[in-house]
Amino acid sequence: MSVAAEAEDRGVALIRDLVAGAGAVVLATFAAVVMFPAEEPVGRVLVMAVTCGLLAAWLTDWRATIVTAALAGGVFVSLLADGAPPTPSPWGFTPIFVVAVVLGMGNRLLRLLGRRNEGNRRS
Repeated sequence: MSVAAEAEDRGVALIRDLVAGAGAVVLATFAAVVMFPAEEPVGRVLVMAVTCGLLAAWLTDWRATIVTAALAGGVFVSLLADGAPPTPSPWGFTPIFVVAVVLGMGNRLLRLLGRRNEGNRRS
């Protein structure tokens, strides 16, 4: 495979992951709005954080994972936490997104290492 073809494949994978991540964030936003009223920001942040964690475990490009987590955090702060009276500072929930992404990416890396070790055992 040539360097140009490999770069094009990586670009296509990045675009695919960005579109999938943005779509999942939109669906999670709708789910959070339907499942939890505005007075329950904790439930809404959990829906968004679980989505971020699952996407971090599934997406193949780390840049798409970071952009998707930032998008989810921004959507939560600007849309989902808006109008919630008990939430004086919605930015206080952002470490939950960081933890979810770290756990998801760690899960993906452990699976990749497991596959690599399994391949070495077979050889």
